Amino acid sequence: MPDEIGPTRTGVPRQGTFPYLTLIFDFDGTIADTLSAIIRLVNEHAKEFNIKPLAETDVDELRGMSNLDIIKKYKVPLVKVPYLALRAQKELNQRIGEMSLFPGVKELVLDLKRRGIRLGILTSNSRENVRKFLRAQDLDVFDFIHAEQNFFGKNWALLHLLKKFHLKKEEVIYAGDEVRDIEACQKVNIAVIAVSWGFHRRKLLQDKRPTFLVDSPDEIRAIVAG
Repeated sequence: MPDEIGPTRTGVPRQGTFPYLTLIFDFDGTIADTLSAIIRLVNEHAKEFNIKPLAETDVDELRGMSNLDIIKKYKVPLVKVPYLALRAQKELNQRIGEMSLFPGVKELVLDLKRRGIRLGILTSNSRENVRKFLRAQDLDVFDFIHAEQNFFGKNWALLHLLKKFHLKKEEVIYAGDEVRDIEACQKVNIAVIAVSWGFHRRKLLQDKRPTFLVDSPDEIRAIVAG
């Protein structure tokens, strides 16, 4: 259960104007609930990856760990991470029908669209995967989708996105569910909303001091639209 009600400002206040003109979403874990599909995928290939199948208690533990700590825990060679990520992406494309939107996300996106907020997605998934999912959910309303592999440097992908779409940092806010989302935004110096319904636990996110920490999509509406 969340220990606070309403958007929690945890980071240093950003210099800039309100409201925000552009909201960029992370895809996996923020818009789409892909965790269950990923767990099934890992367990199906557990023997091949030389790891034991993930139980519910394992998943709960992983939610409190950084991505690098998870790689270390399962002794995955860093050189294999790009290959495994690309393979997972390909198989997840075949499981797009198993995934769902997080509750309240569709209503949030459509409402912000009506209000004239520019909406984008930054993802390490493929653009085709994302488009396929959005069409299936009747939510293909985003102004742009930027797909880029960024295994250890999401901040670079974020910089590329800002440059490509001519976005001003002070007018942009990002929403993501992982520690690396917060760290990338802090490196680039844009505001970030950490969402507690995705992969990483609330406490882990809070420790990284995002600009805002939220427990529901309605709280994002209050931040972005005022």
